[in-house]
Amino acid sequence: MMKGILAAVALALLIAPPAQAAGTARYVAMGSSFAAGPGIPPQRPGTPATCGRSTKNYASLVAEERGFALTDVTCSGATTANVLTAGQAGQPPQIEAVTPDTRLVTVTIGGNDVGYVGSLFTYACQNTGGANCGQVDQDAVRAALATVHEKIGAVVAAVRQRAPRARVLVVDYLTIVPRTPPACDGVPLTPAQLAFEREVADRLAAATRRAARTERATLIPAAAASAHHDGCAATPWMERYATAPGRVPYHPNEAGMAAVADLITARLR
Repeated sequence: MMKGILAAVALALLIAPPAQAAGTARYVAMGSSFAAGPGIPPQRPGTPATCGRSTKNYASLVAEERGFALTDVTCSGATTANVLTAGQAGQPPQIEAVTPDTRLVTVTIGGNDVGYVGSLFTYACQNTGGANCGQVDQDAVRAALATVHEKIGAVVAAVRQRAPRARVLVVDYLTIVPRTPPACDGVPLTPAQLAFEREVADRLAAATRRAARTERATLIPAAAASAHHDGCAATPWMERYATAPGRVPYHPNEAGMAAVADLITARLR
């Protein structure tokens, strides 16, 4: 009799669903503004205003679609240091949100390490008659691009260490400016500046791809998918420099976030 009971229990354990169903898997979203979604309403309540986390950013859309339990620690202006070691906006490093029970992590990072969007703002300020615009040190940007793959890779390695069973998706940056001149009225760049910014975008995408490959993470190629949806396109996924009040120039709009979410959910199927 006892043997029969034990056999029945063993069989039940074999066919029972896991304690944490896939639909309630813990999902941590990390990264900078291209993950946070500043300017896309509504902003997530109870989070630092400076982070600009939207309830319509790609992580929120993925979590809603798949029923994941989302912890969103994305924050505008974040660098790889803000993910790994340095607090930001009164919050601890983003990596601290990753725990052993985390099953999915997405991260978009590296742009602020190389001054990508900052250089775009500087050029736009200069070309539209702004004051105190600053300067773009192209040599410094290129030097940062040479090593940023190591910094992105270190983020993935830290996730692996804290959550060995997590699936890690590295999402690169949506395309901001057109590939060839001229730019448009809403993207005030000279042909030389446009060529430089395309170089930055291409090298940042290559660095992200290299980091994902080296650390055996999955790349979500948002840059390639948005190649024809830049700020000058007929159907842009990106805000222009001159944009509506409340919106953030040179950052993804709702369509861009939805497109990235679709890329992620398609990869998770």
